[in-house]
Amino acid sequence: MEYRFRDKVYLSNYMLDTDLFDKFDFLVEDATPIRSVFILKTNDGLKILKKIDYSKDELLFIYESLNHIRKNYPYVVNFKKSIDGSPFVEYQGGTYVVLDLIEGRECVFENPVDLLGASRALSKLHNASSGIQVKNIRNNLFVMGDKITKKIKELEMCKEFATLHVNKSDFDRLFLEYVDYYIEEAKESLKILEASEYKVLCETDYVLCHHDLAHHNILVDNEDNYYFVDFDYCMIDLPYHDLCNLITKAIKHNMWNSDMVDLIINGYSENRSITTRELNILYAYLMFPQDFYDIAISYYMKTRGWDEDEFFEKLKRKAEYKDDRKRFLEDFNGCHL
Repeated sequence: MEYRFRDKVYLSNYMLDTDLFDKFDFLVEDATPIRSVFILKTNDGLKILKKIDYSKDELLFIYESLNHIRKNYPYVVNFKKSIDGSPFVEYQGGTYVVLDLIEGRECVFENPVDLLGASRALSKLHNASSGIQVKNIRNNLFVMGDKITKKIKELEMCKEFATLHVNKSDFDRLFLEYVDYYIEEAKESLKILEASEYKVLCETDYVLCHHDLAHHNILVDNEDNYYFVDFDYCMIDLPYHDLCNLITKAIKHNMWNSDMVDLIINGYSENRSITTRELNILYAYLMFPQDFYDIAISYYMKTRGWDEDEFFEKLKRKAEYKDDRKRFLEDFNGCHL
């Protein structure tokens, strides 16, 4: 429910009128809100209208990166240029892009065939970014150790907040029950990363990472081509960050079945081999308790508009899979390292 409300508020900031559409040189017959964008029915086919909330420099980085990738992997979202030849239009204080709508179904992570196809496609996407120009913008190289250190300090700060609360909420009590365990997991993640060849590989092994591989951002068309959409969070990074992202999302869709991890790694390795030193970095990423960290920060830093019950239920669900997650990490360590 919170997502729908958030999207409704965000969509209310769109300035929809013919003057905006004229800048893209098409006629709009209808506009339908979906999540945080509008689907446009136009005389030039179905389009997506999106208002961006990041800088134009970042937008141009995404645009240029996708043009680079499309030379060898065409199955990525495509920008429609404005009548001025620009990939965006500034209008009424906002920045808008129009994207070609990709007709296909969302990837089903519970389906092994889809998961295998997505992992194979991800390796091709990464391979296609070979030679991509590294800039200071959207660059996540050499920083993971510092980021994990910062997140550990933030978890410790959240623990201090919860401890100091005189009238502890249900969330406080449940958080305090688990926080020490997850702080130790975060510290173990940092220890593994620092003992790995992370910095060495940052010099040579970087790619464009998608960084938001939710099932609805991977579309499958009628010819079983796997398209990647919504590159809002993409950046230059090591490929294992995307692999971690895909694995953690898929494993929760499959009751923490480690066979799904083997399937993803094997599918990815068909086009882009993964060495033991690279798997060590992946293991460090998987070890970090990102879900627990996210919900703690959202609650104690007030970054989400959920009510107390919703926060508690989300933390409870994450706490309930502690043992499954522990077993999954042990299986990964035993099978792949």
